[in-house]
This record gives sequence, structure tokens and C-alpha cells, in this order.
Amino acid sequence: MPAVEHEPDFAERASMFGEKVRFRAHQLQLTQKDLTGLSRSYVQLLWNGRGGHRRSDGTYQSPNPTMDILMRLSVVLRVDDGYLIDHQRGVGEHRERSSR
Repeated sequence: MPAVEHEPDFAERASMFGEKVRFRAHQLQLTQKDLTGLSRSYVQLLWNGRGGHRRSDGTYQSPNPTMDILMRLSVVLRVDDGYLIDHQRGVGEHRERSSR
């Protein structure tokens, strides 16, 4: 079965994902190093809303973190599980998760 093409606004959603991670990390005064043992370069890619692979036209693909990464980030950022990927909720519109 062929892969399903992403909706046209996938890059916008990826950008919002990065904004949400940055915003919440700043609220909690967390550094990139504090984010769940992920490499700093990977966290930078997420924060900037881009993946690690550059296309032939010079643009970067959108990030596509695994469920494991999403869950680990939501725990460290103390947000509800769906907040980071819910494109209908804006930056800062999360429910706070109780401590780790």
C-alpha cells in the first residue's frame, strides 16, 4: 500500500509543533539539553519546525517525530498528550499534566 501524501498544510503544522515545544520549554525555563535526552541537534530541528533531510531544492522536509518522542516531550513539558500535535489548539492552549 503506498504512503499517503500529507495534507498541504503539513509544514504549517510542523512549524506550530516547534513553536509549542519552544514556548512551553521557555515557560518552564528548560534548555534544549533538558528535553528528554534527545540530541541537541534533533531538538533544534524540532524547534525550527524542520526535519533533518534537505531536499534537492534546498528546503528541509518537515519533522516527523515518533510517538515515543511525542510522549517523552509531553511528559517533560508537562502538557496533555495531544497538545503538541493538535493543530486546532494554539500555542499555550494546553492542559497542564501533573508532575512526571
